[in-house]
Amino acid sequence: MKKYFLFILITFASSILAPLGLFAQANGGETNGVERYAIFVGSNNGGKNNQRLLYAGTDAISFQKTMAEIGGIPRSNGILLLDPTKSDLDEAMQTVSHMISKNKQKSKRSEFLFYYSGHSDENSLLLGKSTYGYSNLKAAITNVPSDVHVVILDSCYSGNFIRTKGGQKKKPFLMDDSSVVKGHAYLSSSSSQEFSQESDEIGSSFFTNAIVTGLRGAADSSGDKKVTLNELYSYAFSETLSKTENSSAGPQHPNYNITLVGSGDLVLSDISNSDSIVMLTSDVNGRMIIRDKNGKLVSEINKTEKKPVYLALEQGEYSATLITKNLTMTGTFALKPGKMYELSSNSLSPVASSFNRLRGDENGEEASTEASEEGEMYVPVEFSLINNEISSSFHKKVVTSFSLGLLRSKVYKTNGAMVALGINDTEYLKGAQVSDLYNKAGYVEGVQYTTIINRAVSLKDAQVSGIYNTAENVTGAQVAGIFNNAEDVHGAQVAGIFNKAKEVKGSQVAGICNYTEKLSKSGAQIGIVNVAKEAEGIQLGLVNYSKNGVFEFGTSYTSDNNIRATLSSGNKHLYTTLGVSGKAKYFFDNSDFAESNMVAMGGLGSRFQIGIIDLDVEGIANFVTYKTDDTENEKKKDDDEEDVNFRAEFFPSARVSASYSPIKHLRLFGGAIFSFEYDGDKEAFDHLDNNLTINAGDLKIHPEFELGVKFSLN
Repeated sequence: MKKYFLFILITFASSILAPLGLFAQANGGETNGVERYAIFVGSNNGGKNNQRLLYAGTDAISFQKTMAEIGGIPRSNGILLLDPTKSDLDEAMQTVSHMISKNKQKSKRSEFLFYYSGHSDENSLLLGKSTYGYSNLKAAITNVPSDVHVVILDSCYSGNFIRTKGGQKKKPFLMDDSSVVKGHAYLSSSSSQEFSQESDEIGSSFFTNAIVTGLRGAADSSGDKKVTLNELYSYAFSETLSKTENSSAGPQHPNYNITLVGSGDLVLSDISNSDSIVMLTSDVNGRMIIRDKNGKLVSEINKTEKKPVYLALEQGEYSATLITKNLTMTGTFALKPGKMYELSSNSLSPVASSFNRLRGDENGEEASTEASEEGEMYVPVEFSLINNEISSSFHKKVVTSFSLGLLRSKVYKTNGAMVALGINDTEYLKGAQVSDLYNKAGYVEGVQYTTIINRAVSLKDAQVSGIYNTAENVTGAQVAGIFNNAEDVHGAQVAGIFNKAKEVKGSQVAGICNYTEKLSKSGAQIGIVNVAKEAEGIQLGLVNYSKNGVFEFGTSYTSDNNIRATLSSGNKHLYTTLGVSGKAKYFFDNSDFAESNMVAMGGLGSRFQIGIIDLDVEGIANFVTYKTDDTENEKKKDDDEEDVNFRAEFFPSARVSASYSPIKHLRLFGGAIFSFEYDGDKEAFDHLDNNLTINAGDLKIHPEFELGVKFSLN
């Protein structure tokens, strides 16, 4: 028996722990037996005929640090060489080879990475007074007894290393999870005829800066928090080329040669292993530039898709600049160990990227402006029956600006107001836009009003529209007669018919329906129908749905011979209940259904989980309907009114039930219903059968017990 129990325990533990070994390339652990080793070389000294580099050594240090944090190469498995000789490099190769051979029996696969930053020519690496020929270097790397060799060269003419004998271009990258991979991958910073360049502005070479930035998350195009060889090369190529195509030395084109065989793409870094992460939220789109507190460029990414991007950065203080087509925004943030910071558009404020002159008059002369000592710009009132357009510097403050146009008003920045019978269009507004047809703003802190449509990329106060509102990010409120649409809502959406948002942290209030992909804990949906893919906040309506909430149809038979049918929907902590109850005999024979004295129910409930049992507590408002007799009809009949055939009486009740789910989508439950009859309010209970009554002074309690089943869609 003990052996059998031990066997079950081991099997269970294996099934739980096995998934933890799915990713081991980038954690350097022994989970799936993959070990990584590396040599990092930084050589500023290229000999007497070459100018001494400034950042080759720091590039090697930065690359080693990145791979130690998120690339699965612990410092014990890496060798850092600064300004080495050829013999130093050969000795490091022998040391790594010995380490790999020693641990080969303990690992399923070994991987070796060689990184070099420094001088080179068409034939060799230039190591101070010595050189290392490409053919000899390739042979030395090949002799390292690892299954996979990854070589990254950041030096002039490094493309010649790829062209030397022994390598040929094959299918570039593999797919899936790199479970079985052997071969080599060579990446060079430039072609065989190009210079590799470094920059004082970024304090690094362009290529290594792109490699490190890409490994820390900028190259993660799939959004899985892992950077593969394919993703890294694609990112490094485009970033290096874009930074050097207008340089005096000419454009720099990184090259590659891959002869990996097996199955699975090679994962080089895992962002989730970092101790501090910044998440660029889905509403942040454009060119994002992040610098540390000293102003050094840390990451630069062109974010185009509306999905989060995760960057693994060191703890500390940073500044962020977002450049879009119409707007430049900036802000600061701090990363703390063990925490992830969400960098959204709400964290940034608009700034200017360039000076815009005022448009000239009809004769082509520039309009004049006067600047005060505080840098304020005074713009006269503009008026036109057809079109107004005011353009001002983001570096200056527009103190007064008022534009009235019959068809269109356009202001780049204003603290005043625009009024148009046709269209308003602005990039930054702190005042108000008023239009009978259409408003559009790049960034709004004031109020937009229109009879038809409002549209804003970011909104912090209010949009008011007769028909339709749309905003990428909302902090204030959207109010529409018909329909609201927003990416993120932090304030409130109020619509006569329908609200739609990607994420709600504030409130959605609609006459008919609310929809969001994610309802946060601080959020709420109020409407007839509320729908959320994921809801942690409150859903308050007749029908509520979320994948992680309560959506159940229930039926039960009670001790008073009643059949109850209910629909419970909403958040587990607060859900709504709708239902009906009536005598069982009227459900199973052909008697007059009007004699059944049906009870309509509506209320709120909350669910508590106790082990495998769910405990529901509900407060319910009940309305019993019954047919009146002729005497009552005469009393209720006026000269101009028809006979009153039915009446409804109200009484409150509380319901407590416990349920258990033997299989998915099915729950068995039992419970008790307590109906409350107050002295002087007996008419409702005169039409109900109550087998039990508890007298408590002026209050009578009528208990009723039930057994039933519930069918869940979740």
